[in-house]
Amino acid sequence: MSDPALPMTDTAGMLAVLRGEGPVIITTHTTPDADALGSQLGLLRFLRAQGREVRAINADAVPEALRFLDGGNDLERWDAAVHEHVVLDAALIVCVDLNERGRCGALASALERSGATIAVIDHHLDPKPFAHHYLSVIEASSTAEIVLDLITAAGMPLDFALAQPLYAGIVTDTGSFRFERTTPALHRKAALLLEAGVDPQDTHRRIYDDYPVGRTMLLGRVLADMRQVCDGRVTILRVTRQMFEDTGTSLEDVENIVNYGLGIRGVEATALLTEVEDTVKISFRSRGAIAVNTIAQQFNGGGHRLAAGGRVYGQPLESVTQRVVKALCKAVGA
Repeated sequence: MSDPALPMTDTAGMLAVLRGEGPVIITTHTTPDADALGSQLGLLRFLRAQGREVRAINADAVPEALRFLDGGNDLERWDAAVHEHVVLDAALIVCVDLNERGRCGALASALERSGATIAVIDHHLDPKPFAHHYLSVIEASSTAEIVLDLITAAGMPLDFALAQPLYAGIVTDTGSFRFERTTPALHRKAALLLEAGVDPQDTHRRIYDDYPVGRTMLLGRVLADMRQVCDGRVTILRVTRQMFEDTGTSLEDVENIVNYGLGIRGVEATALLTEVEDTVKISFRSRGAIAVNTIAQQFNGGGHRLAAGGRVYGQPLESVTQRVVKALCKAVGA
């Protein structure tokens, strides 16, 4: 839940912040997903239509599968020599789809030293104090849904350029409209995006059905190594550095693999552990009975009740695996 001491605002209040003057920077979390990028692009296009000078700068590159969203090449990758003065000179910095400054990665230091007004638009639990304004809607399906609400509240007509990235953010963060925050109201909002020209079949194909062959090979390796533990109620998936090397893949090719662990009868929760240099990145998913965000907190992370993540630094994969299995078995009572 949100800290009541934080400077929370509502849709009208955030619109007032966004309607100020001076250059704007929009950023999001490291290893950005479709909700992060879709929210960022939707907000950028909205603000430019309002006449504001806006740039979108991220610590990490856009994943290959999501580059189609950025037809105008608006998303810039952080380069301190190019961007530090831009961030320091900004009047407003908007952080979307994140709840703590550290998740900005390489931009975090510049944000801390900036004199800009900082605003957060997000739907994750437990935002941390670093910004001047928070539009934190934890009931929302996605940050893209919150940005869509801002745009419609401002009375701006939706066109394809606005609608497509927002639809991508919503469709991915709802698991193609099957997760618990998929409501009748959300479907009505999605209908507005389709009416603006979004092709749901083409969008789904670009995001989920247009992978390089190496990614499919990686998926096969991961599934072949899957473990069913805790009396069959938990699955553990792992991606090792060797798997990446053997299949010519990278971290972005791991996206969505965790969901395969839930597609087994009797499984209540799953975890995907990925070796990244000296770090083990962990993604948790639950069918509903297990609140995996509380488990993720044991691993330097957090997130939503049914989808969360964490990281463990400087420990071998097998050791982290044992810790994750122990935590999940305790959660399911096995």
